[in-house]
Amino acid sequence: MNQDIKNKIESIISNQNSDEREILSQLKQLMYETELQNSVANNSKNIADLVSENIKQLQGKTHQGNAIKSGFTEFDRMFGGFGLGELVVIGARPSMGKTQLLVNLSLNISISTPVLYFTFDLSEFLLTSRFISSLSRIAVNKILQHELTDEQKENLASIETKFANHKILVNDSCNNSISALKAHCQKQIQENGVKVIVVDYLQMMSSNKYRNSRELEISFISRELKNIAKDFNVCVIATSQLSRAVETRGGSKHPQLSDLRESGAIEQDADKVIFIYRPEYYGLECDEEGNSTAGLTELILAKNRNGSLGTVRLLRDANFTNYQDFDQYKNDFSFSQSRLDELATKNPNIKTMIDKLGLEETPF
Repeated sequence: MNQDIKNKIESIISNQNSDEREILSQLKQLMYETELQNSVANNSKNIADLVSENIKQLQGKTHQGNAIKSGFTEFDRMFGGFGLGELVVIGARPSMGKTQLLVNLSLNISISTPVLYFTFDLSEFLLTSRFISSLSRIAVNKILQHELTDEQKENLASIETKFANHKILVNDSCNNSISALKAHCQKQIQENGVKVIVVDYLQMMSSNKYRNSRELEISFISRELKNIAKDFNVCVIATSQLSRAVETRGGSKHPQLSDLRESGAIEQDADKVIFIYRPEYYGLECDEEGNSTAGLTELILAKNRNGSLGTVRLLRDANFTNYQDFDQYKNDFSFSQSRLDELATKNPNIKTMIDKLGLEETPF
């Protein structure tokens, strides 16, 4: 046995402050690092071969399918969705809708791509309620309090069938440990072909390293998430809290990269940084053009290592169950969004029918 590995095992087992679950997690992490070290030793490639492979992809002779669509038309059009190997950080202040956005993204992506969702903020049960709320368009508080009409109960019967079409794995049992998360990622990637890993949220995680410095600990966790994305060729989407500077800053409350909480390394490691901003939250009822901001949510792409920057507008429904493209109905119909939300709450099939009709070609 390699002496260095032997010493590390000795150190892990001898630590009286670790319980058996933490020891197992550390051993799995050591195994991962050892396997990675062995693979790196034989992983150098000739530049000519890499160029040839790249050109074949550009010419359409091969296609690795690196693009992962978000399901939001304008976002995918402007930014191309997400890419394999990317760390995507979604930052926002509390109550901006981070988890709701993750739920929507997971549902959109999982129709074609397996998703592994780590929830550190909500329990498995509460997160599942969010998913049910999203597909049923019933407010989550109504579901949790069992305040459902007979019609809504009937509609829920079809929800179970719908989830069979979504490839989503949920985990709330990693004890907030980055090493345990990494080991579980490796397992699910190998066994279930997971391509997208969701982490909600970054600051809830911990590490045995740098426990005396929160900034160094968050930096380590951020780097590990990027390593997972790169080493396993998956997309990692992680939410992050923003500092209170957003609230205390005068003038515009739009988030900035410097607002990422507890570590500047998050900005450095991330390939994309997306901020969620709701003007309605700050009491702004109209935008600069005098349009109502009711339900308006801005996704601000503040960093994009491989593309352009910009802002995409989404519309949040009245029950806070879903986001949708802002202009999806506004340009086509005169009825209000609140009217559609009201009807969809009573019967989700109404919106489904409108969506299907919108996809039909005009018969003349």
